[in-house]
Amino acid sequence: MLDIDEATDHNATAVRLRYLEPGVPLRLAVLRDVLGGFACSIVEADGRTIWIDLPIRRDAMLDLEVGQLVSVRFDRAGDAVYSFDTVVTDLRPDDRAPFGLAMPVTIDRRAHRNDARVPLVLDAHFEVDGGPSGLAKVVDLSAGGVGLICEEELSEGAALTVRCALPGPDGEVAIEQRAEVRTVSMYGRTPGGTTLHHYGVAFTGGDDELREQILTSVIWNLTHNPAVL
Repeated sequence: MLDIDEATDHNATAVRLRYLEPGVPLRLAVLRDVLGGFACSIVEADGRTIWIDLPIRRDAMLDLEVGQLVSVRFDRAGDAVYSFDTVVTDLRPDDRAPFGLAMPVTIDRRAHRNDARVPLVLDAHFEVDGGPSGLAKVVDLSAGGVGLICEEELSEGAALTVRCALPGPDGEVAIEQRAEVRTVSMYGRTPGGTTLHHYGVAFTGGDDELREQILTSVIWNLTHNPAVL
């Protein structure tokens, strides 16, 4: 991410707009949302439109409409939390980046010290024994398992390996765990028509040290991450 000294630029918003680059994780909320918003990331930014991926959280996927007002927040580690209001200007049948937001006119800044805000929606990779593999999202996490969202259809009882990186007090912890699918349900349908599935996955391997690392990460997020789902 760009390292810019805002004190040297009198047009603070112009500087902050440069922070809105591909890969930046966002927290997006709509009016009357009292559950903490949805996690998404910037995929493209062309100076007029910010294209984002699917906004998701533990219980739902957000389906936006053109003209809808949204509030957006993002964090720059060691710097501050930034926020702005904008409007949905474009939709396209592209599940990689289906929603276009208007570039904000102003971006507010709220300084923090050790307030690391990382959404507990994590990128993950899974590999089923003798079956499919691919990318997924972790939307729930405990020392005993995860909630996994992906396009592939998995069967209850399927054995798999799950890999992800957990945020914690000493940095990210790489996790590679043997697991088993315990529950299967439909999560939702994307703007492009793709069906997403939600799987309750229980860890079946791992030693006590690894489970302790996962538990530490969960506790740290619950106590230091006010945006946790």
